[in-house]
Amino acid sequence: MNFQQLRFVIAVAETHSFTSAADLCCVTQPALSNAVAQLEEELGGKLFDRTTRSVALTDFGQTLITDIRHIIDAKSQLMVAASEYLTRDDRNVWVGISPLISDDFVAAMLSRIENLDDSLKIILSEMNKADIQPALNTGQIDFGLGPEPWEEDSLISKPIYSEPLLYISATQSERTDEPATLETLSGKQILLVGEECGLSVAIRTLFQVNQIPLVEYEGKALGYSILEKWAMLGIGIALLPASKVADVSCARRLINRDGAAVSIGFHACWKPSQELRHSFSAVKMALQADGL
Repeated sequence: MNFQQLRFVIAVAETHSFTSAADLCCVTQPALSNAVAQLEEELGGKLFDRTTRSVALTDFGQTLITDIRHIIDAKSQLMVAASEYLTRDDRNVWVGISPLISDDFVAAMLSRIENLDDSLKIILSEMNKADIQPALNTGQIDFGLGPEPWEEDSLISKPIYSEPLLYISATQSERTDEPATLETLSGKQILLVGEECGLSVAIRTLFQVNQIPLVEYEGKALGYSILEKWAMLGIGIALLPASKVADVSCARRLINRDGAAVSIGFHACWKPSQELRHSFSAVKMALQADGL
């Protein structure tokens, strides 16, 4: 079994033709057919049903095609990782940062890097959370910073800091120094941004964990400042990290059933291969707020 045989199988599955697959792979049709036949013999079953008019995967082929694609994808990822390691400048560290990350945290992180190793250059890219994981997997960035939760088994994820989640309302009676309980959110219309940044997922997770029904406003804001403006127009309630609230006089702290402050957590993520870099120790320390 070799990678060329697996690529031939994928090409036939996608083109439904041995002739078209051969053209796509830049080989002769007999060479491709023989390679597929050898693989079928090794696997112990036919991968394709062949007729004079069409070619289709057998049930056996349907069962294996996903694993075959994974093997080819894994090889591609391996080659990317090897290329990254051999060609990268270890002094440059690319960091993808969610817009939700506090400016104060970013400033402190950059200051810590400068104090730990002033030869390192941190290159920041603002990214939605939905874009951070693919960018990490493809090597576009070295580290990603964003709101929890993260769900990616191929990445290492560690907490870096948390901050209070504030409740913003236009209602005068709700403007008080007294904290609001999570239960007061039940039945209220909650304003959200789009799915990409991660805030909406974090808020939905908060409601689910605390078993509170979530009533979402049908419209979506493009940014956090718009959420705050809409809340002040009385359209609904906005929930934002404290660092993203422009007018804290219209915001209240949130507490849970035990009286503890409700906060939103932020994590740093990276591929395991990052830990082989000489710069990793300094970057990890720079990412520490209260300790990774």
